[in-house]
Amino acid sequence: MRPDIARATLRGLAARQGRRVHAGTLEEPGKIGHEFRDRAPEGFVQLGWPDDGPFDYYGTADATSWFLVVAARLGVEAPEAAAWLEGALDRGGGLIRSGPGEWPALTQQGWRDTADPTASYGGGILRPDGGVPASPLADIDSQAVAYAALRAIGSHERADALRATLSTLVPDVMAVEPDGSPVRGPGSQLGWLLWADALEPAARDAAAERLCAPDVLTGHGLRTLSSESPVFAPDAYHRGAVWPFDSWLGWGGLRRAGRADEAERIRTGVLDALDRLGRAPELYSVSRDGAVEPVALSNRVQAWTVGARWALQNGWDGISRP
Repeated sequence: MRPDIARATLRGLAARQGRRVHAGTLEEPGKIGHEFRDRAPEGFVQLGWPDDGPFDYYGTADATSWFLVVAARLGVEAPEAAAWLEGALDRGGGLIRSGPGEWPALTQQGWRDTADPTASYGGGILRPDGGVPASPLADIDSQAVAYAALRAIGSHERADALRATLSTLVPDVMAVEPDGSPVRGPGSQLGWLLWADALEPAARDAAAERLCAPDVLTGHGLRTLSSESPVFAPDAYHRGAVWPFDSWLGWGGLRRAGRADEAERIRTGVLDALDRLGRAPELYSVSRDGAVEPVALSNRVQAWTVGARWALQNGWDGISRP
């Protein structure tokens, strides 16, 4: 809707694009960074991150893919980022994998990122038994956007291979460990796969059906993790709470899969929740009985919530042009 802002954002990210290999910051040639600050955040310093200069951190599994999706939409070529994506898939055995570097920081680096998935706020991904998945982990959300990026850059053979793999992992896999073991957990990641059109027809239908089940689809958006999971909590940051931007992707995905009624339920439900809570929260809780409740650590006002609200109000799913 505002290509001038999108182009400026791409330029800003490209100015800090990876140029070298650094085992501490996880910088790699062509990789788009996670976060840049004048100094390391206190939480990272407490973990052991050096506190003697700028904080240039590249620990992200999906930023480069999203960069490529936006660049392609604007007609901007990004060969360095494309090369990084294809190389990362090769190194990951066909999946995008991420894990900690030599300097302590995030151990999981999809959008469900965390330094410690066992922390009380409920961030990141856990096995159903509460165990921590091994690294480097391949989270399904990052695979979905990697597929969208591959299609955007015209890497069709790689995209087809990834689509075939992802189609074997639905409807209940949240991530894949290095040895190929699946981390079970139906949740909003299914919406990402549908949004990206990253599944074969039978798998697509199974994913859409599972996403619409009441343990994931609430009256106010999509749970990040099924309420039937042993590691679910309604206010858990990445394992139960509802995120407006995440639900927006699921809304677009269900529309793409032909589930218009359920998609509309997401759209109206998220907008209603945002009206009730005010100040565009990053996430919120939907209790088991359907009540919308704030989450104390939720950032407000959150930019991608503002974007998701506009998109839902204006019926734009990020697939068709506005």
